[in-house]
Amino acid sequence: EIVPSGGGNFSLVEYTSNACAIADKDSTIITGGEYTMKVVARYNLQGHVENLPEMTQGRRYHGCGSYHSGGTMVLVVAGGVDEDRNPLSSTEQLTMGGKAWTTAKSLPR
Repeated sequence: EIVPSGGGNFSLVEYTSNACAIADKDSTIITGGEYTMKVVARYNLQGHVENLPEMTQGRRYHGCGSYHSGGTMVLVVAGGVDEDRNPLSSTEQLTMGGKAWTTAKSLPR
């Protein structure tokens, strides 16, 4: 459940935990998590907005963020653990409007 300042709240479409959140103007993008390993979903104060393309590698306990390239937002996820709790060093990115996540350089060991 997301509780914004001001007291309103709404439920997530799918229960998850140990996910990562990326802020985007008037919405938040939730990536991965315990029960939603590959799912990427956008929420705003009214609730679920859309699902984005699924990540290639399911992950939880991971890091995430974004940057802008040529005026377009690019989402990044890195590390975490897979469904068997094996550590991940992989990194993926999604250019907003794109149809699929792409593999980026792995995290250093």
